[in-house]
Amino acid sequence: MKALLPLAVLALAGTSLAAADAPPAARPYTALQACRAIADPAQRLACYDSAAAALDTATKNQDVVIVDRQEVKKARKGLFGFNLPRIGFLAGREGNVDDQADEQTLDDTVASARPLPYGKWRITLTTGGVWETVEVDSRFTDPRPGMAVNLTKGAMGNYFLKVAKGRAISARRIG
Repeated sequence: MKALLPLAVLALAGTSLAAADAPPAARPYTALQACRAIADPAQRLACYDSAAAALDTATKNQDVVIVDRQEVKKARKGLFGFNLPRIGFLAGREGNVDDQADEQTLDDTVASARPLPYGKWRITLTTGGVWETVEVDSRFTDPRPGMAVNLTKGAMGNYFLKVAKGRAISARRIG
């Protein structure tokens, strides 16, 4: 048994060395993953117990935040139209068709709308986004609460807003 103690210490030290290469927020998870490589069941269990406790502590201290796919989609939907840097989980995964589609369109509902001077509109969506139309078109459907809205990302940072089945016109997010 005394011969196994140095091996356990070396295994746990190797685990923390592997985790040290990871970014600070990812270290508890990386340490947990590293436990899989330990062959001895008793050492692997000790490693898992230690790493799980560290992950639990990091989660309670909010050094690590765990979110599910639905929360990420909701956050992306709420940020649609803002020009933000590509940040971690909000950036999506390369090649994921669902993520690419989410970044190009947004279907929502009008929460409130008010006319602005020169025939433009300010529209608040149920997700909280506030949009203003940039152009005027007599064929644009005047928005009312409860009406469906479709926003589509255009070229060069432009967005097109369509209310119900009306004509799409240029819009920009202001809040």
